[in-house]
Formats: sequence, C-alpha cells, structure tokens
Amino acid sequence: MPLIKCPECDYEILARIGTICPNCGHTVSYFEGDKNRKRYGKFFALSLIIPFFSFAMILLTSPFKSALTVATVVYVILAYMSSPLRYKEIFFTTFEKIFFWSIWLLSNALLVTMLYNLFNK
Repeated sequence: MPLIKCPECDYEILARIGTICPNCGHTVSYFEGDKNRKRYGKFFALSLIIPFFSFAMILLTSPFKSALTVATVVYVILAYMSSPLRYKEIFFTTFEKIFFWSIWLLSNALLVTMLYNLFNK
C-alpha cells in the first residue's frame, strides 16, 4: 500500500481513503492533494463535453464528405484524449471505473454507429 505524507504534520501514513494519521488525527480524504483533484476535474469535464462536441461536429459536417472525414479524425483524437485508460490512476472505486467506462463506451459506440451510417449512405 503506498504511503503519503500527512498534509498536517508530514507523518507518513497510508494513502488509502479514510486513513487517520496517528500523530495529528488528519483523515485522508477522497481528493488528497491538488494534483488528483485537477486531473479528476479535467477528466470529468472531458468525459461530459467531448461526446456532445463530437456529435455536433459530425452532424454539422455530414453533408460534405471531406469535412466529415476531417471531423472523424478530430473525433478519434478527442475519443483517445477522453479515454478512461489514460486516467486510470485517478479512480478510487470500482464503481467509478465501471461508470466512466460505461459512459465512454456507450457514447463512442453511438458516435461510431452514426459515422458508419453517414459514410455508407
């Protein structure tokens, strides 16, 4: 189990959520440290905004094959950027992993289906 320094007294404690420092009584919280909080916030925003942005971009470029091809490339890059695989170290619970993977897979499956239908019409 990884150890962290207690933010209150610099005593080494377990990094697990709910650990209480024996020296000062500080309880390790869900977001211990600014780095995890910023990465989690960035990932959460990406996982919500990118599918909607990709959908709108694909929908607006659908009449033009060349623009749709460019939108598809941009979509693939954005899908990679918002992949839960790139942010796996910020998940603390199995529920979070399942939740974010489900959202990512569902939204990308719908977008890929939409692209397939647009290219084959």
